[in-house]
Amino acid sequence: MQTKRPYSSGGWLRGAARRLALLIGLPVLLSGCELTEDVVGDVPTATVTGTVYIDTLTVRMSTVLIDSVPTSSSSYLLVGQYQDARLGTITARSYLRLGLAGGFTPEAGAQFDSLVLVLPTDSYCYGDTTQVQHLQVHRLTEALRPTTTYYAFNSRAYEAVPLATRTFRARPNLRSIRLRLADALGQELLQAGLSRQLSSTDELAERLPGLALTPAAADNGALLRLAATSESMVLQLFYHYPSAPDNGQVFDFTAVAGSRHFYQVQADRRSTLLSTLTTTRQALSSTRTAAETYIEGALGLQTKLEIPYLLNLNELGGTWVLNAATLTLETVAGSENRLLPAPATLTAQATNRGNQSGAFLASVAGTQLLGTYQTGVSAHTNLEQGSYTLLLQQYAEAVLKHTVSNTGILLAPASPDTPERVVLGAAGSSNPPRLGIYLTRVR
Repeated sequence: MQTKRPYSSGGWLRGAARRLALLIGLPVLLSGCELTEDVVGDVPTATVTGTVYIDTLTVRMSTVLIDSVPTSSSSYLLVGQYQDARLGTITARSYLRLGLAGGFTPEAGAQFDSLVLVLPTDSYCYGDTTQVQHLQVHRLTEALRPTTTYYAFNSRAYEAVPLATRTFRARPNLRSIRLRLADALGQELLQAGLSRQLSSTDELAERLPGLALTPAAADNGALLRLAATSESMVLQLFYHYPSAPDNGQVFDFTAVAGSRHFYQVQADRRSTLLSTLTTTRQALSSTRTAAETYIEGALGLQTKLEIPYLLNLNELGGTWVLNAATLTLETVAGSENRLLPAPATLTAQATNRGNQSGAFLASVAGTQLLGTYQTGVSAHTNLEQGSYTLLLQQYAEAVLKHTVSNTGILLAPASPDTPERVVLGAAGSSNPPRLGIYLTRVR
C-alpha cells in the first residue's frame, strides 16, 4: 500500500484504528499507550485482545553525501571511467609508490632493453565491459606521504604526457595488463643503478615518486580493479651485458616494497539531479531527485530514511507488543543490469539531524542489521524487481521507548572496495517504500 501523509498529528492513526476495530473487534483506545518491556518471546494467549497491522506510516528518503572513504588501506586499486545516467561521469584513478626489496646494483657495462609495468587484476569490473577503453601510466611529480591516510577524493600531481597507453576491454577473464613504458625512464633508472644511487626505496622515490594510472578523457567503459598488494604488481627493468647478449637480466621494482597506494573516485554531477549535492553531510530530498535516492560507497552517497510519525504509535491506548516492523525498499525499474549490479548487502546506521554516522543498527537476535539484495515480483508493479528488506523491530522499539532519537537511518554498501551503486524508489515513484508494522495488544 502506498504511504500516506497523516492528516494531523495522530488523526490518521485514529482513523486507521477505528477501521481495524470494525474488522477485528479491537477496542479503540487512543491515549495512555504503553509499549511493554516484554517485546520478544511468546505472549500469553489469555492477555491478547487484538492485533493491528499498519502500513500507512510515511517513510521519507533523501540522498546524503558523507565523508569520503579511506582508500589507502584497501588491498585494491581502481581505474576506468563510465557514464552513469543518474550519477554523472564516474572516473577512477590510482596512485602507487614502487620500492626495492634490495638495492639495484647492476655491473658496469649493462645495457638497457625495456621497462615494463605489470598490473594484475582480480577479475572484478563494474560497467560496460564490451567497450574498448584505455589505461594510461603517468609519472608522479608529487610523492605519496608515508603516514598519510588517503581518501577517495584525494589525488597526487602527475606529468600530463603519459609514459604509456594501453587499450583493452575490462573482461572478467583479464588476468593482467602489461605496458611498456617510455625508454627514457628505463634508461634513467639503469643509469642510477650503475651509479649506485638506487640502494633503497627512499632513493627510488626521490627519483621516481610513483606512478598514476588513469583512463583516457573520453572513455565510457568500466571500472577495473587491480590487486595492489600482489607480488605480481611490478615495474620490470630488462637489461643485458654485451658479453652475454642472450642472457637477459631483469630487476623488479615492486608495489609491495613501496607499500603506499590509494585510488581516487570522482563524479561529475553537473548535468544530473544531484548537481546541487556538494557539501559533506548534506541531504537532498527525493522530492528533488525524481522520487529516487542513491547509494554508492566510493563516492560517499548514502540514503537516509526517516519515519517522522513513528512516535504517533504511542497514541494507541493500552499495552502493546511490537511483533514486527519490516521495511521493503525496491530498486527503480531499468536502473540496474548485469553490467551495473546493485550492492549485495546494505548496512544500516543510526544518524542525527546533522546526518552524521552513528552506531550500526542491530537485529532482534543482537547481530548487525543487514539488508540483502534479492529479486522477486513487486507488489507495486507485478514485475520482477530488485529489493532490500530491513527488519526494523529493534530500532522501532527503541524509538517508541525514547531510548533512541527518531532522527533517521543511513544506508550504505557493506564494502567500499566495490563501486556498486543502487537507485531506490521513494514515495511518489512506482516503487515506493513499504513499511509494515504488527502490534499486539496484551491488555
